[in-house]
Amino acid sequence: MKIQRLIILGVLKNGPKHGYDIKKIIKKELGIFTSLENKSIYYPLKVMEKGGLIKRAAAQNRGRLLRYVYSLTPRGDKEFLKLAMETLLSEKRPFIDIDIPLYFLPFLEKKEVLVRLRLRKRFLERVKAWLGGNLDSKKQFPYHQKLLLRHHLNLLNAEEHFLEDIVRIVKDY
Repeated sequence: MKIQRLIILGVLKNGPKHGYDIKKIIKKELGIFTSLENKSIYYPLKVMEKGGLIKRAAAQNRGRLLRYVYSLTPRGDKEFLKLAMETLLSEKRPFIDIDIPLYFLPFLEKKEVLVRLRLRKRFLERVKAWLGGNLDSKKQFPYHQKLLLRHHLNLLNAEEHFLEDIVRIVKDY
């Protein structure tokens, strides 16, 4: 919930937004960098509104639907800064889902594992190409987005090398 709050408050730093717009921005701009599952944006918005971090105002009706616009309160702005600074110092290690089946490797069929590892490697290659293409493109990304692209490219390079090691070890085992 802490990261979700940070993300939503950060999105609202750019100005008031409808709940659906917040969800779209999270998916489009941050989806590549976070595994945040955002099935319903309205529950966290309601919780943050009750906590005084954001406020909700009725917006123009579209047809018969009443829509709301959410914006940061001064308290929400302080919470955003606090969460961002805390997260920069986070000692929480990243956990990668692939580690769980690796722990249970002795119970898995070797051929099936090798097939899936090769498929995973192809997926990583596609993501790396996308990241590299965006870094090399003429499109001007703000420096903070370029940092994110580089960070994930480095992580993918490390995972790709690790996958090569896993494939070698599984083949020889």
